[in-house]
Amino acid sequence: MRFSAAAIIGAFSVALFAPSVLACEHECQVNVSRAFADKYELLSNSYFTLLNGKVEDSLFYGIQSDILTETEKQTAIKTVTDSVMAAQTAWANTIFPTVFDTIFKDEPKFKGDCNHPHRVNQPPRGVNWTMPDCHNMDYICGNPPSICHFMPMIKTRIVKKLIGQLQARVDGDDSDVYVNNIGPALQAVITAQPKLQPFVAALHGNLNQIMETIKGSLVDFADEAQWKPVWDYDIKILLLSFP
Repeated sequence: MRFSAAAIIGAFSVALFAPSVLACEHECQVNVSRAFADKYELLSNSYFTLLNGKVEDSLFYGIQSDILTETEKQTAIKTVTDSVMAAQTAWANTIFPTVFDTIFKDEPKFKGDCNHPHRVNQPPRGVNWTMPDCHNMDYICGNPPSICHFMPMIKTRIVKKLIGQLQARVDGDDSDVYVNNIGPALQAVITAQPKLQPFVAALHGNLNQIMETIKGSLVDFADEAQWKPVWDYDIKILLLSFP
């Protein structure tokens, strides 16, 4: 079968000038990472809320009840719980860069060519990607449908990294949260209330026991049941809105 020169040139031109599939660029990367980070911040907040509740209940466990007035006791508890809130804020500030790096810098990273092999067609400007594009983009590369397709894997990677970081921050009296937040707060309480000086070891012991007791709650952070299905949908819709 013979083809005319015009037909050959036409076919070559279509192949050559077909629009390439574009990557998730900086704005896309930032917004998608922020969407994931916001959800994991919500999940990790429960740990700090639980920690604060345990401090309120157990900071003065085993210490004679009349050593402080009720007002003095509540002031002391607030000093420590405020330090937990400061630790929560410091932790929250680390989530976005961790998520960003996990998706776009850690191997296998969601960057690179999405045209070979061809799986999806770049939609026209102003038109979103579709859920079928998400399904069809079945290898890791830099475009939004690829990130969408591999969301279960991405969430597993993010959770593994965040869990490791949070455990390091809260595990033991040499941890970041204890050394930089709870420990100094307790010292401020003891300085403000010299009557507590004989109970320094007991107070530190109570805080250590509190943190050890709720360490198991970190497992809940990795529980997929804590992740709301609607969050998957929301992030996918956001992803597919970027060119």
